[in-house]
Amino acid sequence: MLSRGAGALILASEALVFSLLLAPGGCGSSTPKARNVTPVARNVHPLLRGTIGSEVEFKGIEPVMVSGYGLVVGLNGTGGDILPDGIAATMEREMGLSGIGKAGDYHGTAIAGKTPRQLLRDPNVAVVLVQAAIPPGSPAGATFDVVVRAVNATSLEGGTLWTTDLRLGEVANTFGQVQARTLAKARGPIFVNPFAEPGKEDAGVTGTIGRVLDGGAVTNPFEIEVVLTNGSHHRTRSIVSAINSRFPSGPGDPGDTARGRRGPDPEAGVGGSIELRVPARFRQNPADFLQLVRHVKIDQALPEQYARMYVEGLKAEPALADHLAWSLEALGVKALPFVRELYDYPELLPRMSALQAGAHLNDARAASFLKEVAKTGSGGVRTQAISLLGDIDAGPTVDEALRELLNERELVIRVSAYEALAKRAERVQLGRFKQYEKNNPDLVRIAPTHLEVLAKRNLPGNSIQGVERWFVSGKFFLDIVPGGEPLIYITQQGQPRIVLFGDAGTGDEIVRPMVMTAWSERLMINAEPDSVGINVYYRPLSTDRAATHVVKGGLKDLIEFFARKNTPEDPRPGLGMTYSEVVGALYALNKSGGTSSAFATERDKLQAQILAAASSRDIMDRPETAEERDLVIIMRTEALEKPIANQPEKHAAPRIVPIEPPAETKKQ
Repeated sequence: MLSRGAGALILASEALVFSLLLAPGGCGSSTPKARNVTPVARNVHPLLRGTIGSEVEFKGIEPVMVSGYGLVVGLNGTGGDILPDGIAATMEREMGLSGIGKAGDYHGTAIAGKTPRQLLRDPNVAVVLVQAAIPPGSPAGATFDVVVRAVNATSLEGGTLWTTDLRLGEVANTFGQVQARTLAKARGPIFVNPFAEPGKEDAGVTGTIGRVLDGGAVTNPFEIEVVLTNGSHHRTRSIVSAINSRFPSGPGDPGDTARGRRGPDPEAGVGGSIELRVPARFRQNPADFLQLVRHVKIDQALPEQYARMYVEGLKAEPALADHLAWSLEALGVKALPFVRELYDYPELLPRMSALQAGAHLNDARAASFLKEVAKTGSGGVRTQAISLLGDIDAGPTVDEALRELLNERELVIRVSAYEALAKRAERVQLGRFKQYEKNNPDLVRIAPTHLEVLAKRNLPGNSIQGVERWFVSGKFFLDIVPGGEPLIYITQQGQPRIVLFGDAGTGDEIVRPMVMTAWSERLMINAEPDSVGINVYYRPLSTDRAATHVVKGGLKDLIEFFARKNTPEDPRPGLGMTYSEVVGALYALNKSGGTSSAFATERDKLQAQILAAASSRDIMDRPETAEERDLVIIMRTEALEKPIANQPEKHAAPRIVPIEPPAETKKQ
C-alpha cells in the first residue's frame, strides 16, 4: 500500500502529464486559461421550465415585408401614363430579360411584336408597386394576399398582375441599384373595391389600389433558426431529438424537421443553434407549429407526469391557460386521459384550453362538449367552439350540429358554422382522393400540395356537410349552403368566395317584377313576374357595343353568367367580369331590392366577432389573461364604427380589409 505522500505525488504527476497532452502544440505550449462562463438566467414560470421555448430564441419568424414592381395587363384603357425614368428603365430591363420584344415568343397575345417601351405606353397596361407582409414562419408554397398600387394608371379595374418577383424590404426603383433577395412571387386578377362604380372615383374610394387575393406564394423562405441561450452539444442534440420525435417528417417533407446547425461558442456567448423546417402539413398555419415547438418538453420521458402537472396548473393558474393548452397539445395523445378531466370543468378558461388541446389532438370525446358550448355559449366562446369542431374528426353528429347552427340569426355564428363545414368537406374530399390513389397504384402520382388544391376546387352537395362548391371560370369559389334565411356572403381575403346561404341558391331569391340599373346604366337587369329568364343588358368599359342576354335560372346561374367568358373551349355566353365586378354587380342588385337575400361581407363578420367578444361575460372570468388584453387593444380602434346590419336597406357600403396595419386612432 502506498503512503499518502507517495499517492499524492503520483496523482500530481498524472495531472501534469494529462494537462500537457491536452495543451495545443504539445508539451511546448502553455496551459490554457480557464474561462468563466456565466449562464444567462431567464424569467420562466416554473410550469414552463424544461420546454424548448424556455431555453431558446427563435430567429427568422417575424413578419417579412416584401415588394416589387409588376406589370398589369387587361385594363380598360386606364393605363400607359408617363413613368419616372428609373422605374421605366428597370421595367424595360426586366421585360427584356423575360423575352418580351419583337422576337419574343408571345404569338397570339396582346403583347405580340411589341417592344418593352411600347408595352409600357399601352393604355391597357400599367406598372404597379406590389407589396405584402409574409406571415411569420411561412414555408415554401405558403400563400398570402398582396396589395397593388398603380404607378401610371387611373384605375386597375379588370387588370391581371403578371408574375412579379417580391424582394425583401422596400423595392429598388433606380436602374442598376442593388436588388435584395427574392422571397416570393405574385400573380393573378386584381380585386379593387367592388362597391364603387367601375371607371369612376367615388369619395374615399379609389381604383388605383387593389389586391390579388391569395396571389402571393413563398418561393425562397427565410431559414428558421433556434438559438440556445445556454447551450451544449448534449442539449442541442436533446432538442433536435425532441422536435423530430414530436414532428416526424411526412409526405411532402424534404427531410427532418430539425437539424443541428452550429455548436456552442462560449467566447461569442452563443449556445449553439438548430435549423428548423416547417412540415408540409403545417404549411397554411406555421404559427401553430411554432407555438407547439416552443412548448415541447426537451425531456421526452414521463409525458403523463407532465400532463398531470399542466392540468393541475390550469386549475390553479388559469392566467397561463394559453401556454398550458399548447403544452398539453405538444405532449401528444398521451396527454389525453388527463386533458379529458377538464372537458366539463366549471371554470371557462381551463375548460376551453382543454377542449382546444383535445380537438387539435383529434379526440372524439371532446366533440360532445364542444357541441354544447357551440349551442349554449356566448360571444367569442361560441365561435371558438365552432372552429374547433371544424378541426376534429368525430363522425356525422358534428356535421349535423354545425348544420343546425346555419339556421342561427347571428351572422358570425352562421358564417363560422359554414367555414367549419367547408373545412370538414375539404378534408373528406382529400381523403377520398388519397384512397382512390391507394386503390389504383398504376395511376400517376400527384404531389400532396396539388392534391390539396384539387380537393378544395369542387365539393359535391350530397355530402353530410351539405356544402356544394364550383370553381367559377377559374376566378372564385361559389359555395351553396343550405339552412337559414337567404344571405349572400362575400370574402375579401385569401381565396375569393361567394357564398349563398339558404334560399339564395335555390332559384327563388330573385324578386319579380324587378328592374335594376347600375354603373351609369352600363348594367341593367330586369325580371318579369311570369318569366323564367332574367334579362341582362351590359356594355363593358372597353367598348361602346352593348349586348342583351337572357339568363335562365336563379342567382347562382346569374353569378356564373357574370363571370363566364365566351371562348372556343366554352362557347356559352357570358360577360367575363372579374371577381370584384361580380361582387359589385351583386351588391347593386341587392341594394336595388332585386333579391330577397341579405348581403354581408367578411368585414361584417370581423366586426361581429369583435362585438360578440366584447359583450361576452364568459371570457371575463379571469381578466388578467393575454386574450383579454388583446381584445381591449382591438376595441380601441374598432369601437368607433357602428355594427353593420344584415338588411339591405340598412347596409353601409363595406370596405376592403387593408393588408397593412390601420393608422393609429387620434386622441380626442
